[in-house]
Amino acid sequence: MTESPASTGLHPDPVEIPGAVVERIFEPTRPEEVGRIVREAANKGDGLLVFGGRTRLHQANPAREIRFGLCLRGLSGIDEFEPEEGVLHVAAGTRIREVREAVHAEGWALPLDPPGPSSTVGGTIASAAVGPRAQSFGRVADAILGLDLVGGDGVASRCGGRVVKNVTGYDLAKLYCGSFGTLGIVTGAWLRLHPKSAVRRVFVTQPGPGLVEFDRHRRWAGLASVSALVWREDPEAGSRQVTIELAGSEEGVRHDHAWLSDRAELVEVEPDEMDRIRDERAAKGPGPLALRVRVLGTECGAMVQRLLDSGLAVSVDPGPGTIHARGRLAHPEALLAIRESARESGGLAVFERLPDTWRRELDVFGLESGHAALHASLKARFDPGGILNPGRFEAGGDRDGV
Repeated sequence: MTESPASTGLHPDPVEIPGAVVERIFEPTRPEEVGRIVREAANKGDGLLVFGGRTRLHQANPAREIRFGLCLRGLSGIDEFEPEEGVLHVAAGTRIREVREAVHAEGWALPLDPPGPSSTVGGTIASAAVGPRAQSFGRVADAILGLDLVGGDGVASRCGGRVVKNVTGYDLAKLYCGSFGTLGIVTGAWLRLHPKSAVRRVFVTQPGPGLVEFDRHRRWAGLASVSALVWREDPEAGSRQVTIELAGSEEGVRHDHAWLSDRAELVEVEPDEMDRIRDERAAKGPGPLALRVRVLGTECGAMVQRLLDSGLAVSVDPGPGTIHARGRLAHPEALLAIRESARESGGLAVFERLPDTWRRELDVFGLESGHAALHASLKARFDPGGILNPGRFEAGGDRDGV
């Protein structure tokens, strides 16, 4: 591959990822430049690290044979915005924060809530990353109307479009969501927006310990105006707190606030408190471990207790049953036991941060054999040269889950 094509430039900062340090990084500014770089890489069999805001680069298995980086931050900006329709087209490298501010000014909310202030649209779609507001926003895939892509052969394509009805390839767009850039490179997206809430207020309360108390608060997440509810607990610090965000009409928020006030002592805090909690999850934080566990809501309390008993601190979205945990464990077998417990509860566990010495023993994603085989089949179809993020979303033969 050409070391420094004039139209793309060479990014000066190396990127360290599990299994590699990538020093030669291209930052194209147009989708056609992405296609050219990918074609050159495919012709020579050079592995490419594809990334944007670097928020989730650590969430991967060790890379394999990656020679070059492809940074999408140069593809930035809102290309089309139709406020009367509540849809927009945005380049993949655009930061979520910038899109959110632009649509808010026109009375809309962006239904993407990934952790991390530098998260980009493309990175959010590639990782299917959600935050505490997932219970009201839904999945990342639910916000996607269409995608602009560059495949593993460097050929540009499009699936879906600006409206749901009569759009060819709409379901195919969902295939790329959560594929971590291994099946194709997202260069742009049509997204649907939500109406902006008239009122947003955030409160904290101090819950008691135990499963009964947890389930009581979990049920509060079902209130109409609760856009997010987070239970945080740290056994080492002896702290426990619930943060509740109410959003919607003035009447609806007032009604639910009164209902909650009859059942708990609420203290109002700054309206951006939920954003702070969300972005805190993307920060490195104390301890070498960070994992995300997803289980049925009815199983959430028992799983939270298991993690607390292991000495891990938790930040929980009880509505969708998502648990973020951090801290230290004595050995990798303890992590595998947590994963197995999640599977028995009908869920999964993803290891978002690991000590380097554990990475050869553990599969970050814990794909079961059937899912791993399906991904391998799709990889062979969409990226036959195996150049897009090779190894990072694939379980090695010596890891759990294969």
